[in-house]
Amino acid sequence: MIRMPQCTSFPRRSHVAARKALDSARRPDGFTMIVTLGVMFVAGILLAAAFTAAGGDIALTRKNTAQKQAYYAAVAGIQYYEYKLQTNPDYWEKCPEPNGSVKTSEVAAGTYKVKMLAAKSGEKLGITHCETAKPFESVIEKETGAASNSFRIESTGEVEKAKRTLVATFQVTGFLNYVYFTRYETEDPQLYYPESAGCGEKYYSERKSNCTTIEFTEGDSVYGPMHTDDASDVCGEVVFGREGHSDPIEINGGIYHAGCTGKAVFNGTFTEKGAVLIPPQSDQSLESYAESEDLLSGVTHLVLEGTQITETTYTGKKVVLKWPTNGLIYVSGVKGQACSIKYEQQNSDTAKEQSEETYCGNVYVSGTYSSPLTIGAANDVIINGNLEPTGVTPPALPSNSSTVTLGLIANEYVRIYHPVEEVCEGRGGCKTVNASGSLYNPWIYAGILATQHSFLVDNDNVGEPLEELNIVGAIAQNYRGIVGTGGGRSYTGYLKDYKYDERLAVDEPPFFLSPLNSGWKVIRETAPVAG
Repeated sequence: MIRMPQCTSFPRRSHVAARKALDSARRPDGFTMIVTLGVMFVAGILLAAAFTAAGGDIALTRKNTAQKQAYYAAVAGIQYYEYKLQTNPDYWEKCPEPNGSVKTSEVAAGTYKVKMLAAKSGEKLGITHCETAKPFESVIEKETGAASNSFRIESTGEVEKAKRTLVATFQVTGFLNYVYFTRYETEDPQLYYPESAGCGEKYYSERKSNCTTIEFTEGDSVYGPMHTDDASDVCGEVVFGREGHSDPIEINGGIYHAGCTGKAVFNGTFTEKGAVLIPPQSDQSLESYAESEDLLSGVTHLVLEGTQITETTYTGKKVVLKWPTNGLIYVSGVKGQACSIKYEQQNSDTAKEQSEETYCGNVYVSGTYSSPLTIGAANDVIINGNLEPTGVTPPALPSNSSTVTLGLIANEYVRIYHPVEEVCEGRGGCKTVNASGSLYNPWIYAGILATQHSFLVDNDNVGEPLEELNIVGAIAQNYRGIVGTGGGRSYTGYLKDYKYDERLAVDEPPFFLSPLNSGWKVIRETAPVAG
């Protein structure tokens, strides 16, 4: 029997051990680690990018905040300048350039620097900055189309090297915004003293019954914007404002009718809430601005002759004057001599005046003018002839492109010359008639201001009718003056025909005065031309 050889035996593995070996061969530990490292790497990159982006946003946010704060610093400079003007309206005349610092809550403290800009009209004269020797010419805007009687400042704010610049335009509301202005709609108490007790500086609601009432009557026309701080008596149909315009009709005390029926026709917007405007107490400041050769004294007669002026002095001497270089003439009283005349409207006697007004600061004026001019007087301005721009024939209005304007400013009265005389004709008795030199239907193209008293007509209550008083310009007065009595076809003096000269809104006469309490206001705030 053949025996088969036996196979060699190997050590046996348990079932559990074999299973472990198989599981071990299938585990992904190495691959997972690689993936994890990759994810962490990408996340790190993203996180770094996020931090970088966030850091940039923080920088941009800070820069943006600094720019905003620089803007507010510039605004602070404008506000500071406005504050200084409110405390001293003449502050600008010294060409100040204030600077200061402002504390902000979000970033470091900021600073502002302010400087005045030359007027566009001054730049045409070669003026590049504010000049203390001639502040009006250098910064007050006279360019046609620009804001009249305005000036500009530039305020630059800086915070953490961020800068913002603003240009602010300041303007003051003036009398030349209106064809007609009064503070009080009653006769100047000085003209009827002592009966005037309780009438001075009081509005209609506070005045006594014995105070003189002045009314707008049938046939009167006020074509343009008007303003009175007081109430107005309207008797008959009276037209206020211009057709086709939005003229403000500001009658702060309202309209009433004293013993008559009235009808006011408003071509514009009527309001009882206009601002209260206070005339300056005098025009003496004009004396300091007039050149030495244009400072005249004593009663003076001026005839405007286009480009030159003929003066008759208080001594009777005739002199031909050059047109003032800065457009201003001022007539004062003779130093060391007393002005002995006391003006009486209802008894304005030419002979008496000629003998007593010699040393007074009175100026008579008439003629034509071809350059801007303002005539100021320490006492009265007396208009004794037509006053017209060269090349303008009444009733035509001046072209809006013309910059030739005339200003008449008096401390006391601006008067229309109206001499009278008594004529006796046998049994017909005596009567008062208009004397030689009376002005029939005169035309006066001017801005008129009586700072303390009134615009009126001499001997307004006697003589024959003088037709219409044609004013093309603006009238401003403290007390309302009488220019005529009666109405319709039976009257003395004049009926009113006042037309607004629109040029005065953009180009007023040189050195024309403004209300005391109007104050400078910012009317425009822009970025400079460069951005």
